[in-house]
Amino acid sequence: MKAISPVRSVRSCYEAVCCVSEQSLSISRSRSPCELSDMNDCYSKLKELVPSIPQDKSVSQVEILQHVIDYIFDLQIALENEEDTVKNSADVLRALQSSEITFPKEDGTLCH
Repeated sequence: MKAISPVRSVRSCYEAVCCVSEQSLSISRSRSPCELSDMNDCYSKLKELVPSIPQDKSVSQVEILQHVIDYIFDLQIALENEEDTVKNSADVLRALQSSEITFPKEDGTLCH
């Protein structure tokens, strides 16, 4: 499953944050203190793992989640670019292997 682009209209972003906030409140009210501690540990771990989250200041859980989503989106783009690069490299290698170009060892120039 792919992450959704972080580019959204302000209104839909606001509605999403409100929805997340309401869900977070209802979940936090229904959990025991032990479970809340576990969730806080999870948010702390996410904060440590995502490089774009500032470590020296307090960040809300919603901000942490947004950074995580953005980071996943950036990783997907990097992975797609890597796949394109590997594919292009393989195409170039096949073209070189099928061509009659030789690489002499004496002077290092290309000969046909």
